Amino acid sequence: MELCEILKLLRMERNLTQADVASVLSITPEAYTQYEKGRRQPNLENLTRLSKFFMVTTDYLLGISDYRNFDEYSITLPLSPKLSTDEEQLLNTYRKLSSDLKAEIRGEIKGILRTTQEQQSATNDNASTKKVI
Repeated sequence: MELCEILKLLRMERNLTQADVASVLSITPEAYTQYEKGRRQPNLENLTRLSKFFMVTTDYLLGISDYRNFDEYSITLPLSPKLSTDEEQLLNTYRKLSSDLKAEIRGEIKGILRTTQEQQSATNDNASTKKVI
C-alpha cells in the first residue's frame, strides 16, 4: 500500500474527517486532502506527527513495513529473557554515564570476571590434587 492509502485507512478506522487530521498537523484540510490523494507528500515533521497521532511507525506509514508498531514487531521476535529489576536499574544507570565512565566500568567487570575465574581454577586444582583415602 502507498502512503496515501494508508493515511486514508488509518483516518477512517478512527472515524475522523480530513479536517480533523489536518488540525493535528496544523495544515489546511485542502493540504491534507492532497496527502490522501497522493498528490503531495508530508514533510518529515508532519510524517512524524502522523506517526505519533496514529500510533504507528513511520515505516508503516511509508509502506516499508507491515507492522504498525513496535509491539507487533516484537511479538514476531524470538523470546528474550526478561531483565530483573536490578538488571534494569543497572542498565538504566549505565546508559546515563559518559563513555569514559562506561569504559572504566567495563574494565572493572573484566577484572572481577578474571579474578573469579582464577579463584575457580585454583579451587578445581586443589580438589583434583587431594587423594581419596
